[in-house]
Amino acid sequence: MEYVLSVVNPHKDSIQTIKTDFFPHGFAFSPRRKTLVYSFEKIGNGAALLDLDAMEVVQTIPPVKQRQFYGHGACSRDDQYLFSTETSPDGKGAIGIRDPKTLAYLGDFPTYGDNPHECRLIENDSVLMVTNGGGTRSSGVAGSLCYIDVKTQKLLEQAEMPDPAFNTGHLFPLADHRAVVVSAPRLGLDQRYRGAVSVFTGSGDLQPMKEPAAVVNNMLGESLSIEVVPERDLFIVTHPTPGMLTLWSMSKLEYRGHLLTENVRGVALSEDRQCVWVSCGRQADIAALNLDTLKMEPQVAVSASFITGSHLINMAMI
Repeated sequence: MEYVLSVVNPHKDSIQTIKTDFFPHGFAFSPRRKTLVYSFEKIGNGAALLDLDAMEVVQTIPPVKQRQFYGHGACSRDDQYLFSTETSPDGKGAIGIRDPKTLAYLGDFPTYGDNPHECRLIENDSVLMVTNGGGTRSSGVAGSLCYIDVKTQKLLEQAEMPDPAFNTGHLFPLADHRAVVVSAPRLGLDQRYRGAVSVFTGSGDLQPMKEPAAVVNNMLGESLSIEVVPERDLFIVTHPTPGMLTLWSMSKLEYRGHLLTENVRGVALSEDRQCVWVSCGRQADIAALNLDTLKMEPQVAVSASFITGSHLINMAMI
């Protein structure tokens, strides 16, 4: 099977690709040059530094200690550290630390949970947010959102997923230690089971959205990607299995609406902040969600983009 990283221009309907030997999932951008990007496989041995100017793989990143990469990484703005979510054969999570320039392995620290997925640096890179997916439903190991002090590598705060049916997957940090977290069905459960959209209000457990029941009960499979538009009091979540975008209020933490869009996966805010680009359809087209009308534009911007993964990143917003 052949894998590629796809770079598209929705204003010109252009597509460029870089061949890789793994399925790129998440991305971390270099502070040296935003067109240098680190990409990681979700649950696998693949990771690499890619050059989006030369459109080539610069260097692969090998795993260590029999661990697998779990999809995401983050690069410090001083270009001193590259962090990545990794999991040992027993499920215990680790944050791998590498030199972003040489990719030499420098060490690790725990994620304070099992099967970590996404990580984000906040507070001037002093704190790393990590989602731990947890174990199987019967394991007793809950999913969680953790805040870890980068300097001391100590756990600052942990918000657990209270519902044993859900893992914790992607996150979007908000002000005041709040966050949006999306979930797939717990490890061992398939897409016949529901995912979830949850909020962390700054204390206590994660709070899965429960209303409206008709919409929440249709969130079959994973709730996948998140985009936040603060000036419109809006966050958007994709649900590929039912083909649904859900729209939520940031301030009230409540439902605003939903749209049915086949196989919707990645979302990224446009540079002019007037629309959100969405990967969707059987051919992974790129289309626009108009933020004034909150409806999909009828014309596809890019056809067959090859972006069948979980994420869209707008390079203009890096």
